[in-house]
Amino acid sequence: MYRTMILTLAGLMVISAPVAATAQLPSNPKISPPDLQAAQAETRESGGANAELIYANRLDAVQKGAFDSLVVIYAKAVKGGKDYFAVVQREGKKYPLALDKGGQALKSGDKFLRMGLKHEDGKSPIVRLIAATTDPKQGEKQRYVDFRFNGNEFVVESQSLTQAAK
Repeated sequence: MYRTMILTLAGLMVISAPVAATAQLPSNPKISPPDLQAAQAETRESGGANAELIYANRLDAVQKGAFDSLVVIYAKAVKGGKDYFAVVQREGKKYPLALDKGGQALKSGDKFLRMGLKHEDGKSPIVRLIAATTDPKQGEKQRYVDFRFNGNEFVVESQSLTQAAK
């Protein structure tokens, strides 16, 4: 009986192994196949062959209700971790979400956690990137970087640090 259960379990593990190895965006499994392909192409084009697609989503980042923006977040490996970059594709144009002159969406050393969108009356929505960061003196924190479309580009509206929830 015990031997049969072990063989059955081993068989299930062998059968399920190829399924577990398929690449997918675990943080957004509902992305449409055309958007996923566009995000993968953007990652390769902007980030290079070694860039990793982290997150992609179609949302209304410029005008509430107009889901015409594809947000693509990708990472490049650097010494000691990853640097994160973000691009919004809209109407055939690319708009980077850049925190600094280096073009990164988050500070070097930060780890992307998630993104959010906040709508305000009479203004373009805020695209918020949320990252984990470590402060040597104060420990684990979360960084919030808010971008807003000004008609020509996405600009940093604000950024803040808060203590990470435990």
